[in-house]
Amino acid sequence: MLELRDIRAAYGKIEVLHGLDLTVAAGEIITVIGANGAGKSTLLKAISGLVKLSGGSIALDGERLDTLSVEQVVSRRLIQVPEGRQLFGPLTVAENLALGSYSRRRKGTPVTERLKKVFALFPRLEERKGQQAGTLSGGEQQMLAIGRALMAEPRILLLDEPSMGLAPIIVRDIFATLRTLNQEGLTMVLVEQDARIALSLAHRGLVMERGRIVLADTSQGLLANPEVQAIYFGQRAGGRAGAGSGGGR
Repeated sequence: MLELRDIRAAYGKIEVLHGLDLTVAAGEIITVIGANGAGKSTLLKAISGLVKLSGGSIALDGERLDTLSVEQVVSRRLIQVPEGRQLFGPLTVAENLALGSYSRRRKGTPVTERLKKVFALFPRLEERKGQQAGTLSGGEQQMLAIGRALMAEPRILLLDEPSMGLAPIIVRDIFATLRTLNQEGLTMVLVEQDARIALSLAHRGLVMERGRIVLADTSQGLLANPEVQAIYFGQRAGGRAGAGSGGGR
């Protein structure tokens, strides 16, 4: 479905991604873990067109995406939930959700039906639909960011650090919702700081270090990997995978 071949990306003269290969099948959840600066966020931005490639290719069902604009990528229903939510704070919950449907305002399921689905997934958003997004709690803002993305009826959802700054009980609720969405057929690529919960959700996982994929396995394989346990589950400090901080986010 989604194929990345030898992709490279740079900020100015500094190359951040160094020849990554990745294939994501329909219905899969792939999670990407690694230290800060490993290039995880840049990988998502490259897929969604926010960062242009300096080499390689990205294709969705055989169609090149890396030659398209961000708007054209979105129109292919490849949607990113950005780190930090990036909501329109002065606008209401309902207005933010309506903006999410803009790319498919004349296509697909009627907008009212999409709203019903989002409110069924996140009842708190319906309770606060007239409230300004900037006044919501962190957990509610993350629900709104995901809900806004769902209004575009994504085929592939890219999520960048959805648990950041949230209480553990809220994180569990959000990841339970993501699991439900995947069971309904939604494909996801997830960058997440909480390696344990991310791998528990995903089918496969990748470990990035300094702009390269240094380890790839099933999620269960990575959860059982002693090196991953040591570095990401707090059993010891240091190690190879994810040890470096260079290479950009």
